[in-house]
Amino acid sequence: MLNQYRVLDLTDERGICCGYLLAQLGAEVVAIEPPGGSPVRDCLPVHGEAGLWWEAYARGKQSLELDLESSEGRAQFEALLAEVDFVIDSRTPAERERLGLGYDHLASINPGLILVSITPFGHSGPKAEWPATDLTVWAASGAHALAGDNDLAPVRTSVPQSYLHAGADAAGAALIALQVRHRTGKGQHVDVSAQQSSAQAALSAFLGPHNNSELVVLREAGGLASTFPVRLTWPCKNGYVAITMLFGPAFSEPNRRLLRWVAEEGYCSSEEAEEDWGMKIAEMIIAGVSPEPYFALCQKIEDFMMQHTKEHLFEEGLAREIYIAPTLDIGGLLTERHFHSRDYWQNVTVDGKDVRVPGPYARLPKNPLTVPGAAPTRNSFTGFAGERASPIEAAGEAGELPLAGLKVLDFMWVIAGPTFTRMLADYGATVIRIESTTRLDPARPSPPFKDDEQNVSNSAPWNNFNAGKMSVTIDPSNPVGRELLLDLVKWADVVTESFSPKAMKGWGLDYDTLKSVNENIIMLSSCLMGQTGDRSMIPGYGNMAAAITGFYELTGWADRSPAGPYLAYTDGVSPRFMMCALMSALEHKRATGEGQHIDVSQAEAAIHFLAPAILDYELNGNIWQRMGNRDRGMCPHGVYPVAGDDSWVAIACRDDADWETLRQLAGFEDLAGDAFDTAQQRKKVEDELDARVTEWTRSQSAEDLVASLIDAGVPAHKVQGAVDCRDDPQFAAREHFIKRPHTSLEEMVVEGSRFKLTGTPAETKHAGPDLGEHNVDMLTEILGYDADRMADVFASLAME
Repeated sequence: MLNQYRVLDLTDERGICCGYLLAQLGAEVVAIEPPGGSPVRDCLPVHGEAGLWWEAYARGKQSLELDLESSEGRAQFEALLAEVDFVIDSRTPAERERLGLGYDHLASINPGLILVSITPFGHSGPKAEWPATDLTVWAASGAHALAGDNDLAPVRTSVPQSYLHAGADAAGAALIALQVRHRTGKGQHVDVSAQQSSAQAALSAFLGPHNNSELVVLREAGGLASTFPVRLTWPCKNGYVAITMLFGPAFSEPNRRLLRWVAEEGYCSSEEAEEDWGMKIAEMIIAGVSPEPYFALCQKIEDFMMQHTKEHLFEEGLAREIYIAPTLDIGGLLTERHFHSRDYWQNVTVDGKDVRVPGPYARLPKNPLTVPGAAPTRNSFTGFAGERASPIEAAGEAGELPLAGLKVLDFMWVIAGPTFTRMLADYGATVIRIESTTRLDPARPSPPFKDDEQNVSNSAPWNNFNAGKMSVTIDPSNPVGRELLLDLVKWADVVTESFSPKAMKGWGLDYDTLKSVNENIIMLSSCLMGQTGDRSMIPGYGNMAAAITGFYELTGWADRSPAGPYLAYTDGVSPRFMMCALMSALEHKRATGEGQHIDVSQAEAAIHFLAPAILDYELNGNIWQRMGNRDRGMCPHGVYPVAGDDSWVAIACRDDADWETLRQLAGFEDLAGDAFDTAQQRKKVEDELDARVTEWTRSQSAEDLVASLIDAGVPAHKVQGAVDCRDDPQFAAREHFIKRPHTSLEEMVVEGSRFKLTGTPAETKHAGPDLGEHNVDMLTEILGYDADRMADVFASLAME
């Protein structure tokens, strides 16, 4: 639906994903490459002449080489600039100003232009000009500290992720800014910080210190730890499986279903199986009850798992509605039948060979995503082909938030969906969150809690995921509740939900029913595996999608079990794809008046963050394995111990110059010469180099070490835990953590928007709502019910 919009993409690996996502929505994207081609073409791995990062994320684009250092090149660029709607760039602020790419100059040529900048730390703050790589940004985000074995360094995923998070955020942010341009004719600068975008992968775990909680979430191989480790990954007969055996009332029955199976085969007692382990584990974490019974139970579950293959555990688990999934590598992912049943994989030709690549990240029946072909050859651009959108004329009021007037009825659940609808609320949408007094959202009883007081209103994650929304309590299985919900559907522009496909249909709230009462409604459904296909009915959470799609097998140490990534990883990835899909549907509705039913599979969306590894398997037969913090091209590249308890610093030598600087700083006089001149040579002795760097860093403070490396131009950053994130001056300068009013707690600290629209910045007016806080407001102000009708509703639903 973006086929009338044009994009100039000036990014390197730090932003290439943004244009890739916009191209799939139909935008005409031209990659502006420097003379000789984009450096992304040389990013490892390669197949023949093809760099696979380029082949993965330049798909759907055209190519044009321009020398922006020359007056001729800048003149050509500025001539194109007048014809486009978006420019995407990943240079630092200083580099952009030097090249005349600052927003003010570009806007003087094209006032309707939306400039999207994607940088490691954003365009403001004390770290805005720091040298950085994926590793050091991930270390700065807070997500890195949460993954790995607790006796070794924290680990990243072995397919670099931070700039993919940032690029996906940038695509959605650009389309939000487009809503402002529709109203005012004005463009603006979209400022994306990869540090802030990557912080979404921490899933609010680091909000404890901000809210006077002493509970600190630590890393634990294949799980998470606070006062004791909660296991999420388990060995089995031929590999590993992910099991969502967690704490809180939402997990009481799923835990019983698992343990009844374990008891059937004699590995635990019936009494143990019938225990309420959801509440028992919560008591152990929050109230300090002895964890020994949980440890003993875990050993029994492991003994049971070791008797079965992951394939059997998966299939039987599905039949029993148990939250269990296999950890697949890239080869296993490509053979998993569910994705074939949805015709997900697409075929393109790369270097003369037909290969499979990730398919559409959302299903939009009215305006299907474009299936991009192979990445472009150099200078394939010969001129814009499509018809451009009508000339922009200033019209409406300036100052309104981009999504002001958008009305959203939100049935989302736990993390992924609520994170998406929180973004809608931040940018002006009215979001009514539907809750139940009898089936609490699992995020409500999730720690850390403000002041360490367990209460349905005190959860920092809940308040973060749902800031700025209204909360109403309605039982959709009650006839009066269903009637009330259908009245809200008439009010709404968008309905969002994240249950398994049978849930909304079971309540009589499926898309066809909603459309019958609101013909132009947009419905966005986002569940684990999508609305159709062989595994569409899988119940579960993002840790299971992360296991199935390959993230677990790619995070950890080669000689140990998978170690992550943290918790429900795809819950932090998929909201960006939901945003892109909804903004595209709004464009379609703006043009045609039509609504539609959007299908976003968490798993299918997240697979796009593994595209280079998929291409390497298809082209070269390589199955990427977890490799700690090492890199395929850079060396040294790792996380090294420093003075203090569990204190670590990430260091990355991007090139030979960085290595020479590091060598001299560390006094490695014996590590000079031909054997160390290139990264390829250094990787032959990587174990020795890591040992030497460890010896050098171990006694230094993180602050002093990072300062010396940054001053010398070498990327480095402390691996930040919760307290470090709280005290980080960059997060502070970007207003990442914001104190907002709360109805029953006075105030809570939540995260701010992960990107900045400089013309229409986000407004987060309050922390998450109390349960049912807006019942009366919804009945009177939204639906206009009179006193008699309200009395009937309250009597029938026992609304609180």
